Amino acid sequence: MADVDVLRLAAQQAAVGVGGLAGLVHLAGPEENTLLLAAAAGLPARLAQAWERISRVDSPALDGADTETMARREVTWSPPPLPPERCAGFPGGWETTVGVLSVPITAGGTPVGALSVLTSRVPDAARRAFLAGLARTTSRQLLRARRWRVALAPWWQEPARPRAVQPVRLGTWAWDLATGRLDIDQVAEEVIRGAGLSPDRWASRIDAWFSRVHPDDRPAVDAEAERALETDQLYAMEYRVVGEDGRISWMEARGKGEYDKAGRLARMTGTVLDITARRSQHEWLAGLLELHPEPIDVLDADNRVAWANRASRGMAAEKGTQIVGAVPWEALPGLRGRGLPQLVDRARTAPGSLAFLEMELPAEDHGASAYYQVRAVEVGGHVAVQRADVTEQRRAERAAAERTQRVADLNAALAMALETADVADAVTEHVLPLFGATGLVMHDQTGPGPRIVGAVGYPEKFLAELKRLEHSSRPPVEITAMSAPQYVSSTEEFARRWPRLESLARLGRKQAWAVLPLLVGEQRVGSCVISWADPRPFRAEERTLLKAVATLIAQALRNARLYEQTRARAERLQRELLPGELPGLVGVTAAARYRAAAGQDVGGDWYDTVPLPGGRVLAVIGDVMGHGLEQAIIMGIIRHAVLVMATLDMPAEDIMAHLGDVAARLERRTPDAPSYATALIVLYDPTAGSCRIVNAGHPPPLLLRPDGQEPPRTLDVPPSPPLGVADDAAGVPSTVTQVDVEPGSVLVLYTNGLLGADATHPGPLAEAATTYAAAHPGTGGRAPDTAWLEGLCQAIVTGSPTTSDRRDDAALLVLSADRVPAGHIAAWDLPCAAESARSARALVTDRLAGWALTSLVDPLQLIVSELIGNTVRHASGLPDQNAQNSQNGQSHPSGMVRLRLLHLETRVVCEVYDGSEATPRVRHPALTDEFGRGLQLVALSSDGWGARYTEGGKCVWARLDISPVATAP
Repeated sequence: MADVDVLRLAAQQAAVGVGGLAGLVHLAGPEENTLLLAAAAGLPARLAQAWERISRVDSPALDGADTETMARREVTWSPPPLPPERCAGFPGGWETTVGVLSVPITAGGTPVGALSVLTSRVPDAARRAFLAGLARTTSRQLLRARRWRVALAPWWQEPARPRAVQPVRLGTWAWDLATGRLDIDQVAEEVIRGAGLSPDRWASRIDAWFSRVHPDDRPAVDAEAERALETDQLYAMEYRVVGEDGRISWMEARGKGEYDKAGRLARMTGTVLDITARRSQHEWLAGLLELHPEPIDVLDADNRVAWANRASRGMAAEKGTQIVGAVPWEALPGLRGRGLPQLVDRARTAPGSLAFLEMELPAEDHGASAYYQVRAVEVGGHVAVQRADVTEQRRAERAAAERTQRVADLNAALAMALETADVADAVTEHVLPLFGATGLVMHDQTGPGPRIVGAVGYPEKFLAELKRLEHSSRPPVEITAMSAPQYVSSTEEFARRWPRLESLARLGRKQAWAVLPLLVGEQRVGSCVISWADPRPFRAEERTLLKAVATLIAQALRNARLYEQTRARAERLQRELLPGELPGLVGVTAAARYRAAAGQDVGGDWYDTVPLPGGRVLAVIGDVMGHGLEQAIIMGIIRHAVLVMATLDMPAEDIMAHLGDVAARLERRTPDAPSYATALIVLYDPTAGSCRIVNAGHPPPLLLRPDGQEPPRTLDVPPSPPLGVADDAAGVPSTVTQVDVEPGSVLVLYTNGLLGADATHPGPLAEAATTYAAAHPGTGGRAPDTAWLEGLCQAIVTGSPTTSDRRDDAALLVLSADRVPAGHIAAWDLPCAAESARSARALVTDRLAGWALTSLVDPLQLIVSELIGNTVRHASGLPDQNAQNSQNGQSHPSGMVRLRLLHLETRVVCEVYDGSEATPRVRHPALTDEFGRGLQLVALSSDGWGARYTEGGKCVWARLDISPVATAP
């Protein structure tokens, strides 16, 4: 075989055996430390041009090919990336994934070149050993190809020539069977001489020739000769002969017996051919296949293994079986049902074409599965099956796909994270499994100092110490102030870097750390420390991935902090706008619940209770449609408008009308985003047990009897349009519904957020209230206490159909109605005349004595005198209802003045009713004026006074608070 064939075949076998992309053979050039490309396999010509000339200086990727390394005869690996000049014309990305595996080629012990493989995977020991064995075989074959040619320059200094067709020279021979003489022609002499034999030494005797036959082949040669002579058949044999110098050559001898005239077998004649080169090539190829690191089986027509290389036999031996002579998928149970018979059938149907199959072999003892790429090709009736172990490649691909998916899942989870705790949870769920980590500590640094927002995988003592350091004067700035990622592979390295924190690190029971600063541009938003339970090195690709993950975490953490700050401001605004703790009320006990929506926006649901003069109570509940800061602001404006108008003691219908004006003004300010609102106002008078209810598009209230005698009923309260909806309804008074409430009844006011999809029917709320009332029955006609009402609120909120989704915020206000005791109410109708002041003073004095409040007699006498005097002087009286019902039908000509005295727990209220709508006002008379000081005296003598309109006129009132010592003994 010619030297160029040896080089080309070596390049091909190197690429196949190592599993690389291309094989290269370089030979020593005329310049020192210069190698020239002699053969290439797997690279097109234009790509191979970049490798025509290499040196140690300009190509460190082939450092294994320099003379120093070749002298040591070592296999070297040059990892990626390749030098830019070697990547010209490569497919995109090759320079970052392709390395070079090189081994020297020698001639007689002298380094003359290198055999190299371009491969995208790090070669293991088996592939390195294969390449080294191939280089040794190539070196011997090259030496043999040129040794016996004389008068030639060294082969490595000759330019490579293309292959040429070479003639075959056959020598002829004749063997006289009677005498044993062996006659040969000139060509045969050249063949014998080339094999290291001298014809003169064996005197043309057949015995001398047979004596040179290799001892291992002599029995077969003799047997074949006897068979041919006995059967008169063609003699054909390939065997080895041993030259006088010990060199072994292969001969192909063919012959046929000849007969004399008497018909006796006289001699045998034939041809002889030196086939050493051909057999050497076959042996070389067989040796390459035998040493190939991947299992190779050759199957006959019955799918039995006719030949198997060492790797295949070794794998079978590990399973306790013999592969040669057996059907592979029958001899090895692990190969059953993996598609091998079908693969072999496909190969037989297309001779010369490769058929592919990838199969998974489950590992024993619950280990990881192995993956093989199987190639089959049919040649000459036999099928060669080669199994390439691609487990590492598939695991790497699977790991890369898993990493990609985990990063995508992390990105999605971080995009959905609203608060910093959500960010920490997403990192725990996705980042720790991505890197096989066991611990996480995350700090938020957007505030005045580092703040822990997540810590998992650590003992309680470590967390307690970490929190102590967080609030100490010396926080762990070694960790939180880093501007670049830090990778610590062991506790010893940690102690060298940050000795002050060594005790903390040992307390955490971790042995490797990745300290990642969380930066968004130039802004530091936090730090993230990922830790492992065992020491570990940090590969370059792992560091790159950690840095990319840190960028995602930083962005999510900053967004979460912005959201938390915005939400905190909105929630604070909403808390300020909501009533907070409900005030003390007369004849009414109240409890409330506000439930925020589960989303990120604040809402516009609200409620309030306002104590009014005369023991009356104003309860209001409302809902601004939509969510967000704008709705919360509108809610606050409407609620405070209610408070202002309630302070003026306006009727419920007037309050609702003014709320409509406020909503309309707000809508005109934001015409592109109108916000509609609903409201329900309940004005309860505990002295009469009556409610005046006005509704603007709100769900009607429920009336509940705590004794459980009857189910809750929905009050029939006709709604007006929602606030700010109908411009054509402006100026139309709201409908007022008068409802008498029995003592002990409970009014349930709520917003649509508690109703769920069926926003028009409060059935679930009524059912929850019924169930609670049945389990907690009230006591007689007494109003339920605060604890009972709190339990009712919890039962209704818990039983609401929107408890699980909480798409909308919700408000709930429950009121238990009671009465002012009849003994605490005193009322008199007096003539609208000046003498009625004296009568009024006597009446209130007597009543205060009955209530044991004699200390209030003097101020109250003054107040009553002034109020009745002002009424007689400036107003008109009420119709005398008693006179109209009397027998004579006579009444006072100026009408009547109604005086009412209320003892309301901690205060006494004096009310004077008249028939005029003229509003009283405080005057500022001169010192010489006789009148105008009455209301000044009322204001000075009382703890509060005012006036309100009634259906027939107005009521002027004054309040006296009862001090602890005001009650008589």
